[in-house]
Amino acid sequence: MSDAPDRSEKQFDPTPRRLAKAREDGQVFRSREFGSVALLAVAAGVIGLGAGPAMGVLRGLTARVYTDAGQVVLTPHSVQGIVLELGADVLLILGPLFVAVTVVAVGVNVAQSGWVFSPKALQPKGNRISPAQGAKRLFSSKGLFELVKALAKVAIVGPVVYATVQTWMPEILALHLVPFEAAFPKAGTWTLLLLTQMLLALGLLAGADFAFEKWKYTQDLKMTRQEVKDEAKDSEGDAQFKARRRQIARERASRPRLDHAILKADVVITNPTHYAVALAYSPETGPAPVVLAKGMRKRALAIKALAAEHGVPTVENVPLARALHASVEEGAPIDESLYTAVAAVLAEVYRLRGTLPS
Repeated sequence: MSDAPDRSEKQFDPTPRRLAKAREDGQVFRSREFGSVALLAVAAGVIGLGAGPAMGVLRGLTARVYTDAGQVVLTPHSVQGIVLELGADVLLILGPLFVAVTVVAVGVNVAQSGWVFSPKALQPKGNRISPAQGAKRLFSSKGLFELVKALAKVAIVGPVVYATVQTWMPEILALHLVPFEAAFPKAGTWTLLLLTQMLLALGLLAGADFAFEKWKYTQDLKMTRQEVKDEAKDSEGDAQFKARRRQIARERASRPRLDHAILKADVVITNPTHYAVALAYSPETGPAPVVLAKGMRKRALAIKALAAEHGVPTVENVPLARALHASVEEGAPIDESLYTAVAAVLAEVYRLRGTLPS
């Protein structure tokens, strides 16, 4: 049996973290029908506004071609000029439409899902070419809805186009008798009216597709109770880990520089290599010696090296070094239970130096 959770168990709306993860994987909300209707509307608008100027450019192009046809000598240089001239005119005619369609296509997708760049979505996956997965997608709720949409387009647009064209049919059949200057605007008006009626019909379908895609997107990302708990646990763990890192950073920032601490020390007690604790005692600042610096392994070796460099006595005392390192924080006085052992070490250090604590 599959371990995947049953869809009926997915009762909770996706969390922001789940939505962000889906975007990283390239899984975003998008209604294709909404985008198609927007593109068709912009195309109709551009054609309606630009048909007149485009017709003027086309008329001038045609006149030049027929006027100059018998006078132009075809050479590589002249052919290049003709191609460039034709290309410039075609660009004037079709360029605005291509630019408008491109801008709207990008704008509609960004408006629905924002800017998304997901390398994961470009990675090849076996289930995309799997016949079993393809059949599963075909007979899924989304596949059935796509089939219904295709049939709905035919059922909605077909009667609209048929009824409209049927009304214009007598004029269409007689259009060849009308002068071109009058026929072209008339045909353009019919085209725009037909596109407008199609847009109104397809707009209803686009609204239904938008609502379905939004619902389907949310349903696919819904979470089970266990997934919500796991995510909350992970988030809490991440928060605790970050808080711990910040605490360690603050502690390290508040520590005095190691070399400054060793300069003030009276003695360094070692393990000899695993632990090192630098102590200082001054009756004027407190009744007990204070741990100025401590460390294990690499830090312990650094403390010993600095002590040797600055002439601070080093005393090897394994149990005392372990006890001091485990029980006393840097900058804190030692515990009363360690007074006797530390006092003995300091007394020996003062005796060898021939000085008293200041």
